Amino acid sequence: RSRVVGAALVAAGLRPAACSDDDGTTTGSGSEVGDPAATSAGTEATGEPVAVGFVNSEGGAFSVPELRVGNEVATDYINDNLGGVGGRPLEVTRCATDGSPEASIDCANQFVEAGVVAVVEGTDLGGDAMLPILADAGIPLVGHVQFGPARMFDPNSTYFGAAALAYGAAALQFYADEGAASVVWFLPDEPSSHAFADASLEPTSEALGIDYTTVYYDAASPNWAVLATTAVAEDPDVSGTIAATDAQCAEMVGALRDAGYDGRILAASCVGLHDALGDDAVGVDTDADHWHPGDIESAPAAKQAELEEYGAVMRAAGHEDLIGGNAIISFADMINLSRIMATIDGPIDGAAVAGALDATADFDSYAGPTISCDGSIMPGNSACSTDLLFFQVQDDGSVRAVTDDFVDVTALLA
Repeated sequence: RSRVVGAALVAAGLRPAACSDDDGTTTGSGSEVGDPAATSAGTEATGEPVAVGFVNSEGGAFSVPELRVGNEVATDYINDNLGGVGGRPLEVTRCATDGSPEASIDCANQFVEAGVVAVVEGTDLGGDAMLPILADAGIPLVGHVQFGPARMFDPNSTYFGAAALAYGAAALQFYADEGAASVVWFLPDEPSSHAFADASLEPTSEALGIDYTTVYYDAASPNWAVLATTAVAEDPDVSGTIAATDAQCAEMVGALRDAGYDGRILAASCVGLHDALGDDAVGVDTDADHWHPGDIESAPAAKQAELEEYGAVMRAAGHEDLIGGNAIISFADMINLSRIMATIDGPIDGAAVAGALDATADFDSYAGPTISCDGSIMPGNSACSTDLLFFQVQDDGSVRAVTDDFVDVTALLA
């Protein structure tokens, strides 16, 4: 199973094209928030700081600076309004990588020298190289999306988001529940994708009674007109992809529309489809492992309050333009980690944080589902969830949830 992680890079909710032009301005603090929905206890943290590391890809071919922004805004909010961790402020050492193992190793060494008790990952394509260094130093790694095969099954890693393996299974379950009998998906022509299709997508489809076909494409230069014609010839109930960049999603949807396809289309976790395609994007499905800040009313009441809080805090920090993108992932991860660390009775060090993470079960995650990081969801896997939501692009370009609750595929993946 470790070979399938290549599909996770674009299937699990992180878009390399989204908001990559952020200027990195230092965020404001939560104490500046005037909206009552954005202020909780209003307690400023004092005392000895709790040192935490944050690693994120902000160079090379894959750059996601908005995840750093989400982490910065959450840290300020936790420290200035939520009382930090047991009254102690978080002190975050941040390190940017460029996708190379060497850059990740350099960051890991910086974190060890800084004496951090945990490292939070935004994205880091070379992050598997950090694992031996962090393990030797007794520093747990926490993230959201499993961006490397070693991290998927690393006992020192914890990922609050859905397991990479869950994205294909959840989409198939969703469409089976919608009555679909046939699915044709596009996947990049890489060994990891073939392994994913062989080991997960095909057996899951068979278990659900779905006639499934994969159409592989050259990730460097896909000919979407030919690919769409190939898919449409199968006359499937559903077509699309669980693994594509924003640009590829837009090209794929446009090609399917041009080919006369009128079935359901899945465009992974892609954003900006309506901006790119106009009316051709309406009705396209997308997925996410958290409730969407642009669709607050679809969420349960408690999650609506969290989404409103998040939006207010981001606006106060001057990042309204990032509210609908990836920043919510790193914001939520920091909130979740601070709450889990607050359960520690005694000194907060790497071993204590690792123990608290390992003991986390039935935890109500911020803007997300109930998660368990104790290994009960997928034994041996570092993910805390297999739950996904599905959304649909509306006439005005917004998205609206088309599932009342998360699609849980733990049983399918057992």
